[in-house]
Amino acid sequence: MRQQGASEARESLPRTHFLDEAVNQEMSEQGFAILPNPVSAQTVAALIDLYQAVIAEVGRDNSGVFLPSMMISRLDLRARIWDGVRAILGPIFDPLFAPETTTVVGGSFVSKPGAQNSARNPHQDPSVFDETREVSISLWIPLTDSHSANGTLYLLPGSHRMRNRVRPPDVDSLDSEVSTYALNESVPVELSAGQVLVIDGAVIHHSPANTSNTERVAAICALIPPSCEMRYARSQNGTTEGTAQIYNVGEEMYRSGNLVTPSLDPACLVEKSPYRLATMADLEASLATS
Repeated sequence: MRQQGASEARESLPRTHFLDEAVNQEMSEQGFAILPNPVSAQTVAALIDLYQAVIAEVGRDNSGVFLPSMMISRLDLRARIWDGVRAILGPIFDPLFAPETTTVVGGSFVSKPGAQNSARNPHQDPSVFDETREVSISLWIPLTDSHSANGTLYLLPGSHRMRNRVRPPDVDSLDSEVSTYALNESVPVELSAGQVLVIDGAVIHHSPANTSNTERVAAICALIPPSCEMRYARSQNGTTEGTAQIYNVGEEMYRSGNLVTPSLDPACLVEKSPYRLATMADLEASLATS
């Protein structure tokens, strides 16, 4: 099996499918981009209403930690959020892409309460598509202004080119040296409510603690690239290096399935692929091509 690393040619990287070529170029170079037009105040209000309606049913979490709605135990509410975000944002974002390419498949929310333990360490998102073929992107839309004091996102430009394309959700993808570097060198992205940040799932990002006295909530818009199945990478018993089993699981698992201890159909196993922690050598090679 071929070990993943950063030695492959930059030109082999897949590209995004925005009609605005400037966004595609920025995604290719940086791994993230801010769309030129924010969503309307009415759209932000609709997303807030959806979020608040679900919170009214499950109750507000008082742990003080960062909380993604994908971890809500009520699967029916997970599905309601997924479908609701798609209904609100699909008509807005689908037209931004070339025909018959990327479409909105669903969505979720992330909550960062005003608490010292709400920080998120540097990480990459789990791989949910075949990243040898397509870029795995999502849209991040803050529902209030997002700034350093309330724990906005920090991203490390160019880190999406490390080529660690298999990232199981239960395993860190970065070694400690890379994480420390990212803490010191990532750049903050401060956004007004309704601005839209496009994020390559492979770019390293983190957020400091929310030191304000109000919750910071953002909507996440999940996108599906052309002719791709949504995937789940099962680690080798949670070890930091091994061979992951890759399953085609479809949208329903992310819409309302058990993402913590999933039941995976052996018939959906499509490949086995090595994974490991990304090192400074991987990161330095990726940043050298910036």
